[in-house]
Amino acid sequence: MRGIIYFLAGFFSLPSFAALTHITNAELGLMHSLYHAQDRDISKQTLHKRLLENQFLIAQADKRALPLVTRHSDVGFSNNYHVRRYLRAMLTHLYPKLAQQQSISASLDWTSEKLTAVLGKYPDSGRYSDEQLHIWYGIELMKSPKLTLGDIINDQSMQGRFALHHGDTIQLQTAINEYIRFHNLTTHASTALAKNGLTLERLKLLALGELLRPPMQTYLGIKDEMHGERSDYVEAIRSSLSTKEVNQFYKKNKKDFKYLDNLFALAVIFEDQQHAYAIFKEVKRTSISSTMQRHDLINHFAESDKIQAPVKITRQHAQAWLAQFAFSSQLGQVSRPIRMPSGLWAIVYTEQPTFKFHDPSSETVRYRASLSLTREKAMNKYEKLFSDWKKHHGIKL
Repeated sequence: MRGIIYFLAGFFSLPSFAALTHITNAELGLMHSLYHAQDRDISKQTLHKRLLENQFLIAQADKRALPLVTRHSDVGFSNNYHVRRYLRAMLTHLYPKLAQQQSISASLDWTSEKLTAVLGKYPDSGRYSDEQLHIWYGIELMKSPKLTLGDIINDQSMQGRFALHHGDTIQLQTAINEYIRFHNLTTHASTALAKNGLTLERLKLLALGELLRPPMQTYLGIKDEMHGERSDYVEAIRSSLSTKEVNQFYKKNKKDFKYLDNLFALAVIFEDQQHAYAIFKEVKRTSISSTMQRHDLINHFAESDKIQAPVKITRQHAQAWLAQFAFSSQLGQVSRPIRMPSGLWAIVYTEQPTFKFHDPSSETVRYRASLSLTREKAMNKYEKLFSDWKKHHGIKL
């Protein structure tokens, strides 16, 4: 048996897209009108650049044979599905009467038992073998428009595929109807599109460009990735950073690596909130030192139970929770009472801070520098790639 692969056909033969290298006036007008209808304020000039940039991103995704050309993630719907939804919005915006057309459905003679028998158990890995896909793409559900079980499986999200494996014929019927209605919509729109100088194939690429823009800009490192993850492309940029570049970044931005190393602080702990607020108010009226003496309070940061004055502490103090609170408090001011995890109440007072700079070889410097320098290099590479692409196709913006 051949190896297990991802379920979507594109994973073993990614499609090749001939990205657009110019945007017609009719296409620009349609997209600008659609943006306006969606309350997205943008000039035609800016939109023109954006649409061409989207095509550049399609070309980059195709050139790098990235799976996101066909699907953003294993758990979501296919890009084909999302493109159809976007095109439906385009066409019904351009020709509102199309939205009023009667829905068409196909009669489905599949039972839940038959669906379950054909698909079998949903794989724990969420992946299918190429033998399974070959079989499903050979099972015709409709002759016109041609639609196979493989097409349905490929389009579905993980949740949808899971439902189909459990014999959900309503899910299957819904997917088939969506496909039929889209085909019917595009068939009725074809004549009007031609009259307006538009083609469905070019509109598909405009739609795909809008869909691929966020993940491709993330892949190329000019947009932040979720959960701090990095693409192999961005990771390669980060790995190429030299110690010299990090040191130069540190010298240029040294002020940003200043941190509070230690300070003088005192902490007073109370059994209840009422007592804590009474002392807090008195300190605000008088002073911290006089209040400490008048009520014979002790500083819980001090090693001795007789010290009432602030003592020098670091973030690594034994009273860890209170120390972190002290370092986040306003200097020279008594804090408002705060409830500790133990249920007791506390106020803190801080003064005489000592600031230091992170060492150039520290992990903090390396981490911050790598984030900034990687983004800067990614932006420069992105602009160069985009510029070269425009130059190659004779595009002037």
